[in-house]
Amino acid sequence: MNKLASIVSLFLLAQIAVAGHHESGHMKKSVVIGYEISDAGEKLDIVAGDPSLVKIWVDYVEAHNQRDLDFIKETNAKDLVGKAPNGVIVNGSEEHIAFLKNWFETSNPSWEFVYAMANDVPQSDGTIHHWVTSSYKVTDTIDGKEVVARESFDVRFENSKIKEIIVASRQVLAE
Repeated sequence: MNKLASIVSLFLLAQIAVAGHHESGHMKKSVVIGYEISDAGEKLDIVAGDPSLVKIWVDYVEAHNQRDLDFIKETNAKDLVGKAPNGVIVNGSEEHIAFLKNWFETSNPSWEFVYAMANDVPQSDGTIHHWVTSSYKVTDTIDGKEVVARESFDVRFENSKIKEIIVASRQVLAE
């Protein structure tokens, strides 16, 4: 019986030690999930970001499917910069809305969610760049033909508004 009491006591002591290890801010330090090299050549950590930004981004893309230009404009930062895979750069929310309006009138693009993740990049000046990296299957009509592409989006947020969108694309060929 003494042996059993000793084992139970040891088990309880181990549980208390493990539980105590995780208190007092143990998990408050961000986990580094990668790094980037800044324009100045500085290596900056990438850490897990705020998942609420993923929801904003998913809702934003769905607004494209719904052709809800008011929601898109409301979610854009006034000084938004969009960089398309074909080299087109859109400067400002107004220009972005005009670009989308024309695209929606001349084609029928649709976006199907694949994945998204939030990440933060602490800058050397103490600020933090908040990003969402995502992928969508995009179906569009080009020259009367339906074209499917897999697109990756790096989206920078500032004050919960979309500040920058960088798009890379790969056409998906029929099998």
